[in-house]
Order: sequence, then structure tokens, then C-alpha cells
Amino acid sequence: MGDPSGIGTEISVRSWKSKKTKSPFFIIHDPRYVEKVIKKMGIKVKIKIIDHPKEALKYYKKYLPVFPIEIDKKTQLGSPNKKNAKSILKSINKAVFFVKNGDASSIVTNPISKEIVNKIQKNFKGHTEYLAKKDKQKNFCMMMINDQIKVVPLTTHLPLNKVSQSISGKLIVRTSQLIHRTLKNDFGISNPKIAITGLNPHSGDKGVIGQEEKKIIIPAIKQCKKRKMNIDGPISADSAFIKKNLKSHDAFLCMYHDQALIAAKVIDFEHTVNYTAGLSYVRTSPDHGTGYDIATKFIANETSLISAINTSILISKNR
Repeated sequence: MGDPSGIGTEISVRSWKSKKTKSPFFIIHDPRYVEKVIKKMGIKVKIKIIDHPKEALKYYKKYLPVFPIEIDKKTQLGSPNKKNAKSILKSINKAVFFVKNGDASSIVTNPISKEIVNKIQKNFKGHTEYLAKKDKQKNFCMMMINDQIKVVPLTTHLPLNKVSQSISGKLIVRTSQLIHRTLKNDFGISNPKIAITGLNPHSGDKGVIGQEEKKIIIPAIKQCKKRKMNIDGPISADSAFIKKNLKSHDAFLCMYHDQALIAAKVIDFEHTVNYTAGLSYVRTSPDHGTGYDIATKFIANETSLISAINTSILISKNR
């Protein structure tokens, strides 16, 4: 569902109507609200309320299947509603139940507002951390994917002034192992090659512009190589994503959020997908936010959601 005040409902409807997904899907949402949004969109789409995920296969060709939950009756597009925090979490938890129970092959989450969810779930940092905790996973990561790049931020939702104190050799090795395993098991890459970026400009320039490379990153890379991982680095972040490196590496591990996500989104914003590596099940999402500012304009682009759905199907089949 995502945040019902955002563009999630619209892009879900558009994704079904496009017929570009490689497998049927259903949405967990309030049927009355979905119909209300469809009417405002001015398009012809019929929904079908389902009691069980398996019914989606029966109706998908002619109807958008909706597993029903209730949201606040006063919900309006473009106006975040804190009363929907419980419904947002309920939709996520229901999706986890279905996929864990074998009733669905994967979860694709629509964008939510951390601020809204924090009203009832304190210290909620996002889908990634929430789902990993529910799945009892300690080693997990956010992997941004498109046809040209797979990139992982070592640290995620942190203020920039806390990044250097948050990176460690242990974290680099552990995350590199997860990336290596994910590339093999989820993407069928037999001998993955991973590039690791530096933290500082010019990767520290041998300690002149910071010590993190010498003291933390380089020793961690040596440990990775001892563990038979094919690792390059540290590569200066300003040149890490040139065409030659994109072609020769299967994934990139970056030191912080924007170092990683800027690269993926500049290369192909519309088709980039957020994948949570390390879960016992497959979860993806679009690479954009709630889009409150355009929710009433009905101009949202469904491409990233379609890519997220299709990527989840690919990974599920590889597993």
C-alpha cells in the first residue's frame, strides 16, 4: 500500500493497467479508497476484493486484485495523515505474513513517510531496518539496482558527520560477504567482482586527506581477499562509476548513503530498484519517495514500481 496520501495507489493502478509486469500481483489496500483514486485518475480499471492471495491469479487478467484493509476515512491525497500509521504498518506486516506463509513469492513496498510511521513505531528508520528486525536478520543491506549498476551504501540513514565514526573493518567485511553471497544466489553471478569506494576525496591520498582508508578500509579489503572474494579498492568515489568500472564490476560498496544512491539514480532514475539483501524472503521497492507534492496531479510515473515488481520476480526465480 505505502502511504495512501502519496502516489503509491496511483502507480500501483498504472502498473496493473500497463500489463508490463512479468507476473500477476495484488495490493494490500482499502478497496474504497483505491476506487476513489481510480475515479479521480479518470481511467477504466476495475478492482476485485480477494480473501486470499491465491485468488489474485484467478482475477488478475480483468481486475486489479485488492486484499482489503481499512485506512482513515478522511485520508486525502497529498495530505499526510498520522492516523494511517497503524494501517501502513498493518499492510507491511500482512505482506510479510503472506510471503512467509508461501502465499506470495515476494514483497514490493510502496513509499512511506518515516515521520508518519514514527507516530506509533518509535525509531522507525525505514522499511529496510524494520523488515530485517522482524526477520531477525543482523546482516542485511540496501542494494540499489538497475540494468547498469548494483550499489550498496555501507551506512544508510545517518547524518554525514557521523559516517566516519560508524564505518569499521568488521562492517566492511561482513557487508562485502553479504554482497558476494547475494550476487551469487540472487543474481546467478558465479564469480562476482566488487568495487569498494574510499570515504575521503581521492581515497584519502595516502593519509593526507584522512586516515580512514589506511586504518580501516584497506585492511578490510585485505581481509576480504583472504576470504577468496574478488574485491577492488579503495576506488576514489569521484571516478568509481565511469563506464569502464561499470562494465568490469558486478557491484559497488560505498561508504555512505548519497555516495551510493546518487550514482544509481543519475545512471537510471526511472528503472532503479531498492532491494533488501539478507532477508529470508525477497523484498524490493521503487527508488523514489511518497510524492505528496504531485499526488493530486496524477502525473506519477510507474516505471520504477514495475521494475521493482519484475526484479522481485527475477530474484525469486533465482532462489
